[in-house]
Amino acid sequence: MELRELISFYHVARVRSVSKAARTLEMGQPTVTTHLRKLEDEFGITLFDRIKRPIQLTSEGVTLLELVTPVVTSVDALKTQMDYSERRGSFVVGAYPDLVTHHLPSGIQRFRHDYPDVRIRLLARSYNPLIQLVRSGEIDLAFCSSPPADDVTLEFKELFKYNTVLMTPPGHDLLHKQPVGLEDIATFPLILTAPESQLRQRVEQAFKSRGLAPDVVLALDDTESMKRYVEIGMGIGIGNDFTLHAEDHHRFSVVRLDHIFPSSVIGVCTLKGKFAGQVVRNFIRMMSDQIRGFHSELWSWDEENPTTAELAEDGSKHD
Repeated sequence: MELRELISFYHVARVRSVSKAARTLEMGQPTVTTHLRKLEDEFGITLFDRIKRPIQLTSEGVTLLELVTPVVTSVDALKTQMDYSERRGSFVVGAYPDLVTHHLPSGIQRFRHDYPDVRIRLLARSYNPLIQLVRSGEIDLAFCSSPPADDVTLEFKELFKYNTVLMTPPGHDLLHKQPVGLEDIATFPLILTAPESQLRQRVEQAFKSRGLAPDVVLALDDTESMKRYVEIGMGIGIGNDFTLHAEDHHRFSVVRLDHIFPSSVIGVCTLKGKFAGQVVRNFIRMMSDQIRGFHSELWSWDEENPTTAELAEDGSKHD
């Protein structure tokens, strides 16, 4: 005997019709009929008088209905409660400041529209603090770069790849270099992210490996501030391409540094084995559909800010 067989019997008994019960249960009529026959075979009884129309319960059927009604109604109540809890609750999300600023708002807005009774707490942190917060269980998930490969306590689902870029004021001398090397970058005032950021550590390691000591004039927690100071000419900045947006086209120029820094990934980091409620799983699924990295079509700003090759070609024409 299975619960679904009792549920089928309960609904047939309530409406006195196999076809109506099948529609209510969203099953095929033959499936419901099979459930009834299995019950009758198991108990060795007849549950319905099928000669009369609508069908009628036999005395044994009446007895069984009295016994299964509390079970089935409890199951229905449980389903209702689970559906209710699926749309309520609270959880904590961590992410890079740049993701919080540009990539999460639209997805969170949509989620809050669909789940107005769910409370989300959002923390903006750099890489190492985010990984530690996930490990400790203080946050339910983090949008960040992949955790260390040897860390078996964490799970990671990749969302998109990203690359490192150089931002310069329009017309900067480095736009005439191809390719731009770290030796070239080190000759200009440099704006970087905060010392604890993963990008800053990668950049410093790259300079150190070449014996270079760049002139870091400003360290900032978010790339938006970096863009502003690049725009006013305080220095050149090294950032990630997922922070670039269409409105940046006329503010500064961009040089790709794929030849220096390998690509990385952004994804969802969670603690392995930690229970994630349905509301958290719904959030991850929705945000996975919403979050995207750098859109390649943004390189169309090359039409306004020429590529390195184009600038070099233009320069040769004036020599």
